[in-house]
Amino acid sequence: MKKSSIMMLTLITALTVTACSSNNGGNNGTAGNNAAGSNAAASSNTNAANKESEQPPAEKVEISISSWGAPDERKVFEAVLDEFQKANPNIKVKFIHIPNDYTTKMNTMIAGNSAPDVIFTSDGDFPRWVKQGAFLDITQYVEASDKLDLNDMWEGGLNRYRYDGKITGTGSYYALPKDIGPTVMYYNKTIFDKLGVPYPSAEKPMNWEQALEMWKKLTVDENGDGKTDIFGAGPIWWEGFVWGNSGAVLSDDRKQFTLNETAAADAMQFIYDLTNTHKVVPDSRALQSMNDGQMFEAGKLATITGGRWMVPTYRKLKFDWDVAPIPSNNGSWTNGWSGSVGLGVNAKSKHPEAAFKLVEFFSGIEGQTKMTELGFQIPNFKSMSDDEVYTQPGQKPEHSEVFIKAGEGQQAGTWTYLPNSKWLDTLNQNLSKFWTGKESAVDFFTKLKPQVEKDLKEGNPELFQ
Repeated sequence: MKKSSIMMLTLITALTVTACSSNNGGNNGTAGNNAAGSNAAASSNTNAANKESEQPPAEKVEISISSWGAPDERKVFEAVLDEFQKANPNIKVKFIHIPNDYTTKMNTMIAGNSAPDVIFTSDGDFPRWVKQGAFLDITQYVEASDKLDLNDMWEGGLNRYRYDGKITGTGSYYALPKDIGPTVMYYNKTIFDKLGVPYPSAEKPMNWEQALEMWKKLTVDENGDGKTDIFGAGPIWWEGFVWGNSGAVLSDDRKQFTLNETAAADAMQFIYDLTNTHKVVPDSRALQSMNDGQMFEAGKLATITGGRWMVPTYRKLKFDWDVAPIPSNNGSWTNGWSGSVGLGVNAKSKHPEAAFKLVEFFSGIEGQTKMTELGFQIPNFKSMSDDEVYTQPGQKPEHSEVFIKAGEGQQAGTWTYLPNSKWLDTLNQNLSKFWTGKESAVDFFTKLKPQVEKDLKEGNPELFQ
């Protein structure tokens, strides 16, 4: 075991002891502790002077938490809950598992004032729910916590759960990340070896020209029937290519649509050409019988974009694989988006301190260590990134550090930008027309700009006040 792992286990033990001795009584963060102190003082007056008094147990409370997730994810979630309850015996946690249609059901619960004390949220649902007042402002708890080193946590994870009353990414904390899931380029080493193509670098993103040359070599008709059997790449996640060319989807103040500007439009045009001109990416017809994930697993895609969450599944594949940076035309690691889910305290919770303790546990060292062990995510803390709990030597991928570099540079997706996403719905509905049409990116998105900006203003009027 590495030295850092030994130090981590020591820290976890210390934190668990601290959590077990904490007082959970009261809802204002002070009354319970003062009461405990008074009782302890009274007890000491009746005992012998050399006998140390004992504080009475804190009042037991019950809180609830929601989550979705497949069986493997649920198992990890429940394991973390068990650890929390061992460390906090005065807090009983009711687990509400909602495996299907989570957002719709949580919308109903929030509207009906029946949401759990701790609300599990995707980063896409968060902007809408925080504007509705579903989450408690937990800034004072976060800043007072001795278990959360904000300087050691990924900014890309933390900031997407902040809200200033108009936009996300700044202002008060209303939730904390359970994880951050950077996206990378997975590649089938067996195909690369078979076709004699060098592996992409794990240290530096290739530019578009280099990527196109590589993908062309990996796109082959194996049986000579005129149909492509292996494609060089799966469908491109376009936001990352825009950012990787120094472009933007919206202006910094999020009042203007900028996908028609040169840097962004060039990126969209390049992606269009990958499918329609160079034919190294499958089109919609080629994806009818298999989606891109199935094609990669079947050995019909040489590379595919994905997040850390695919690692447990891909470890079961029969062929060899690894990860590399997503291509970036400006050489930066702002070449993709990172996914995340978070946990926030219900604004109407009767036990906000206990609820925050659970949020803190999931987001802190204890919960992060437990969840990282299964390989679903990279840890919230930068200092854990080179620990064996995360790197898991001897298991794929060989270059797990690619996820860390991606986590440093990547940002939240466009769906996190504003509470009302009607503008994004309009964009997404029109993208299919662009991918299958004949119009240039500049012309197409220039024509779309007025409608998107109309939706921006109507959906988020507070931005323009």
